[in-house]
Amino acid sequence: MALTLLQQAQFATSGEQLAIIQELAAGDLLSVLPFQSIEGNSIRFRREETLPSVGFRHINGTLDESYGEISMQSEALHLYGGDLRVDKAILQLEGSEAKAWNIQSRVRAMRMDFERAFIKGSEEASNGLEFDGLQARIGTSSSQYIANQSGNSGALSFGALDEALDEVDAQGGQKYLVMSKQMRRALTKGSRDNGVNGGVHISTDEIGRQRMMYADVPILIMDKDQSNTDILGATEANSTSSIYVATFGDLGCTGIQNGSINVRELGEDTSRPQLVTRIEWYCGLAVKSGRSVARLAKIDPTLAAIA
Repeated sequence: MALTLLQQAQFATSGEQLAIIQELAAGDLLSVLPFQSIEGNSIRFRREETLPSVGFRHINGTLDESYGEISMQSEALHLYGGDLRVDKAILQLEGSEAKAWNIQSRVRAMRMDFERAFIKGSEEASNGLEFDGLQARIGTSSSQYIANQSGNSGALSFGALDEALDEVDAQGGQKYLVMSKQMRRALTKGSRDNGVNGGVHISTDEIGRQRMMYADVPILIMDKDQSNTDILGATEANSTSSIYVATFGDLGCTGIQNGSINVRELGEDTSRPQLVTRIEWYCGLAVKSGRSVARLAKIDPTLAAIA
């Protein structure tokens, strides 16, 4: 069973590991994305392509024989993390809190980079170093790709957004909208138009944080990556951006990992007066159902949403 990082935090074996998990879960995405623990370096799973046919029969009648179609899929784990070096002079002059601050900074960078990879990751472009993000998985030829407008770009259409939501089968779970802050502003600006009156409201999540919702679907914000670049900026064709719809869980879109986040103290570097801490996470992403994600593209985020 896949567990979110916040759910995994109760099984932390040290205060340091608990603090790292909590820092990773501070972002919108990693607070709700579950991770399935697996053995080995990859996972193989069945993806349902078509369902078998069913029907009614008369007494003494027969039912047609039919079979559903499945495809075998696989996703590999990727080695993710970094080494942190802290000068011994910092520990001597500023105490252990200075080292803890440096570790927290490294973990925050990991969280922001994972969020980037979740959307923009490309196994091909990175020569296999990172996993494919949703943009690479939902190309223009995908059935889960919805054009916001018939032209090359345009204001966010509430009608197209509703269509994207309908394309995702939550299978009893929760759907999420993933967008940038700029896109959220376009959404709320349009919802304040009396002629549009979009269904945007504010709620709270399970830990009391405010969460904006559209049509009872929570909105997850993708802000900036560790290099201060907008993850979902207007960087697609014709200066447009996309909104993603996803449902998370064992039957939908889920993270995968082998073991939890690992923190190791490697001691002092032999060539310089620095203490080395290594943070590693063997993780990846799996989309187990083709209808667990969708992409609404060709949106100009500078324009207010329209009906």
